[in-house]
Amino acid sequence: MPAPEPTDAEVLARLALSPAPPLVPARFSSNTLFGEPGIYPDGPHMIPAFGDAPDEDSARVLVAQLGAGAVARYDDATLRDRVPAPLARAGLAALAGTVGEVLLDAFLDWGTDVTALRIGAPASPGRIVGPAAHGDLSVRLVNARYRAEHPVLLAPSLTHDLLWSGPGAGQYEEAVLHALCALVHVQLVARHPFVADLGTELARRQHSLAITLLNSRHPASADISLVAPDGLGTIPGGAEGMQTPDFWSIPFVSGEPQPSAAPGLLGDVLAHVAPEGAAPPPVPLRYDDALGAWISDTALRGALNAREQYAAAVALGLLG
Repeated sequence: MPAPEPTDAEVLARLALSPAPPLVPARFSSNTLFGEPGIYPDGPHMIPAFGDAPDEDSARVLVAQLGAGAVARYDDATLRDRVPAPLARAGLAALAGTVGEVLLDAFLDWGTDVTALRIGAPASPGRIVGPAAHGDLSVRLVNARYRAEHPVLLAPSLTHDLLWSGPGAGQYEEAVLHALCALVHVQLVARHPFVADLGTELARRQHSLAITLLNSRHPASADISLVAPDGLGTIPGGAEGMQTPDFWSIPFVSGEPQPSAAPGLLGDVLAHVAPEGAAPPPVPLRYDDALGAWISDTALRGALNAREQYAAAVALGLLG
């Protein structure tokens, strides 16, 4: 007989346990990739999915694994016209039901700086999604290195890129956008546990960001907190040089953090991150410590309830 479902109290108690090494470290990054060390270096070498990009029908089959909402977005005539490449369109469709769906709607309404999405070689070869070498920021490319990956693995990075201001983005902006990237991935893993077992290079890269978010907590707390300087470590048992107490401490870019203006579109996304009745984000909306503290106070509960957080942690092997 299957084990009984844990009670709400048991879920919260398990989420509040101190971060422990994952049951399967091979789910996370290992070897250095594009100059970035892996978080569990003893794991097997990472390899991208092999093969060609999916055609129209095979991409739709993959999207169908994510439910009717994603299929409806994939089949949308306007999205098909704007993004003809099946893989890129399927990645956008995978945003259905996540906090990133706001950005998909904005993209369709010409409300983002990104106007075109294609498959190709970004200027920075390590980016999953990024601008082309010619420097036109309105055109973003899904890295052809990941042409054979499941499109669900593109959704987190598309969330980042549809909000990203460009190569000059500072630490605060990158911390917030990477947190949203990780949140989308955690939402998708919670709803579709098969994602945790895809095992490819891109899956392991996205899982590695997700584990840092899920383990960014104050001691004995079940709530995710981006800012938790007393945290016990985001990658327990992992590479010492990559260890941070919380998500906010991860150095996404070098140099002293500088506050910067945030677009109104970010506020639309954050409205889905905060639980009902939460205080609004700081005004004016800026990428800074105050915004990090506000996101921490939400515990992301508008987007991720305790059972979803628990489901993702179990699927990724962070909890038994």
